[in-house]
Amino acid sequence: MSTKLIITSYNNKLISAKYVDDEIKSLTVCDNEHNISDIFIGRVENVVKSINACFIEFSNKQKGYYAFSENKDHIFLNNKNNDLPNIGDKILVQVKNPPHKTKPHTLSSKLEIPYKYLVLSRDVDGVLVSKKIKNDENVSNWAASLAYELKLMNEELVRELGADFKDTRSKLSYGFIIRSNAVNANLTELIDEAKHLHNTYKEILKMAIHGLFYTKVYESLPSYITEVNHLVAEEDFELVTDNKEAFSLIKNNCNLSDTRLRFYEDKLLPLYSLYSIKHNIDEALRRQVWLKSGAYLVIEETEALTVVDVNSGKFVPKKGKDKDLSNYNVNIEAAKATLTQLRLRNISGIIIVDFINMKDESLNEDLLKYLKKEAKDDEVGVRIVDMTKLGLVEITRTKQGQTLKERMGLERNEELRD
Repeated sequence: MSTKLIITSYNNKLISAKYVDDEIKSLTVCDNEHNISDIFIGRVENVVKSINACFIEFSNKQKGYYAFSENKDHIFLNNKNNDLPNIGDKILVQVKNPPHKTKPHTLSSKLEIPYKYLVLSRDVDGVLVSKKIKNDENVSNWAASLAYELKLMNEELVRELGADFKDTRSKLSYGFIIRSNAVNANLTELIDEAKHLHNTYKEILKMAIHGLFYTKVYESLPSYITEVNHLVAEEDFELVTDNKEAFSLIKNNCNLSDTRLRFYEDKLLPLYSLYSIKHNIDEALRRQVWLKSGAYLVIEETEALTVVDVNSGKFVPKKGKDKDLSNYNVNIEAAKATLTQLRLRNISGIIIVDFINMKDESLNEDLLKYLKKEAKDDEVGVRIVDMTKLGLVEITRTKQGQTLKERMGLERNEELRD
């Protein structure tokens, strides 16, 4: 399996496009206009007991939602006589999710700082290992050694900063997650990286305890850095970019050899054209998507759900006994295209798909089986629920960030203009 990541600019947005065996799998807008994963000194503006949450202003006139059920260990930066946020409290938070529709940003006390092989996390006790490599004997031994180093680092944190945080009732300790690409590293590299993350976290706390409201104390690396660090463990992986800043950041923050990282310099043929990124983005922002058979999809996003209508269009089905089989072949093509569009558009929630009608129940069952098989390729959770008596297929897809249209600055039913 060959994986390629393309990073380039299109329509004033930095885009990363992932291809597996030359088939596009994802489109991501990398510009961090919503400060995702950045860490701020926030001020508690309002506590709403009925929803067990509070609202925190973390940047100038930007507020976020902070759920108490999700955040048990707060990092207060002022003296406290209780364990819950109160109006006026100074608190350290990380931006986890962007605003969506009428909802504000989502904030968290579960600070995470990723790097090449490790992730420092306040939501982890000790050292956790990625599921993909948990059975690797070397990694298990490294985890045990890293756990010992972690104990020393947390003890050092208390010695150096304990006095500053003495009356804040804040827990400062953290843990590590060993990423899947750590199989390409060695113990010395992991310990060096752990020390780097420890020092980064310590500096964040030092800045925070003495900082002013709304100060950004940590700016995260671009999202494509995390994506690259997930992909470098794959044997056949290559990254191509024409963006000098991205090239430099990847070279300095990812364990990627020169043979797997390429800077593209052909001015006559833009990178977004060479890999059809322009075509794929334009198509993913349109209401109508044509299929090779001559049929087409109409994708309507509403407040409550997304509706996909499969239309026969220019496709002329066979007559007689072969009509169902002919429609089945188009439905299979439409099923694959629908799942691709959901993935590229990052559409979540409830999706209803109206396929071309087939009277043969066995073909309807085969269509559902195909959908369930193809849905497994989506890295975000997709569930093919069932087919209703009216022949409508119900799908749910887990929400993960904003839709492609939102990231491109478009309204729900607005299309990109040339």
